[in-house]
Amino acid sequence: MLHPNCVYMLAADHRWQWEEWCDARSVSRERIAEVKRIAFDAFMRARDESADVRTHGALLIDEQYAASVVADAIRAGVTVGTPVERAGAFPLAWSTHPFERAITGEFAKVLVRHRPDDPEAIREAQLEKLKALQAWCRRAGKPLVLEILVARRQEPEDEFDAEGRPRMLAAFITAAYSRRLVPEFWKIEGTVSPGGARIIDEAISARPEGRQIILGKGADTRTIDRWFAAAAQTKSAVGFAIGRSIVWEPATGYLAGSATAHQAAAAIASNYLRLVEAWRTATARNG
Repeated sequence: MLHPNCVYMLAADHRWQWEEWCDARSVSRERIAEVKRIAFDAFMRARDESADVRTHGALLIDEQYAASVVADAIRAGVTVGTPVERAGAFPLAWSTHPFERAITGEFAKVLVRHRPDDPEAIREAQLEKLKALQAWCRRAGKPLVLEILVARRQEPEDEFDAEGRPRMLAAFITAAYSRRLVPEFWKIEGTVSPGGARIIDEAISARPEGRQIILGKGADTRTIDRWFAAAAQTKSAVGFAIGRSIVWEPATGYLAGSATAHQAAAAIASNYLRLVEAWRTATARNG
């Protein structure tokens, strides 16, 4: 089960990103299953090497391309969860009907795209879907990880990343709480701004059980280090849920033929453990 106070999540649930990559290079989509298996092998390698991963590690992976991996992870005692949303969809749509058919792991993750200037009908419909999912998860005893993506439109990039997006996230979280939508974990876009991190933290911490984990967006390690440094100054941040920054380069190397599966798994495990250590270092400085 996800640890309430520390989560090191290897997120390998990407679907449309892999489909686009494969289609652009005339690679069969069937090979996406291979990179999912490599990500699992890498997680198991990191688990063998690190007591931190054995205690706090988690794997997020999809049923669409990795049903056998989910089953193997459960048998191995891994804390594994699966995404519920249809990949790339806006407004929110379920990947299966009924949606619970997608929730085969210990926890559920759902991604929702939000802007306060989206039509009210869309925003309301998404909230109602999320409430239905939360109700099911509570009956099933499965934690809910709610990922919110807020896209930049016309705003200046630096200002938006430092304060605009954090304020929009905070407003969404406040509205969700008012509707009794209280996920076990918020999966939140990082910010290098301590002020922006505080804005998000204050909204999440309005509920004492509020927790957040930082997502990666495919960022480089230097940027992630800065996100971790800002998040570590808050009380609600308890770890990360990062995927492409860990998996993408080794996995595409494997599909392109420049690395073996063993080499790719070793590189992914190393990248993952590097972020575990980066989070430990960031939180130690603020402990």
